[in-house]
Amino acid sequence: MRTFEGDTGEVVLQLEPGDKALESIEAAIDEHGIDTGYVASGIGSLTQLHIHYVSGYDSFPDFPDEDEEIDEYVKEEAAWEVGSLQGAIADGEPHLHITAFDAEREKMLAGHLEPDSIVHALMEIVIQPIEGVELTRRPEQMDIPMLQER
Repeated sequence: MRTFEGDTGEVVLQLEPGDKALESIEAAIDEHGIDTGYVASGIGSLTQLHIHYVSGYDSFPDFPDEDEEIDEYVKEEAAWEVGSLQGAIADGEPHLHITAFDAEREKMLAGHLEPDSIVHALMEIVIQPIEGVELTRRPEQMDIPMLQER
């Protein structure tokens, strides 16, 4: 992983084969002291994609009981082309969504980026800090962490 910092605090990450995407982003956020910000752009390729997404359509518009698991986890190895990666950073913690395509199987997946998503050839990611506001996430309805000012 290589990082480059601009004059106004933006950070550009270049991830290399074998780097772990989420773990590298978290390391860059820590290294550059980003508390509140956003991932503006992320493109590249992965050999392993690990995501989760909210399932349980049958229970909508009513959400399931607190004890019910509504997240589905997917971890797949393939030649994934990342079309987008973006999200918010609060309290130094990223909440990121990714969209990726496996051309060989004509399969597209989207969801929350999870650990152990492994870079194939490269990934380029741009992180922008936000000055003047400090955000955190606190559980609200159904124990879902929502953005709030600290």
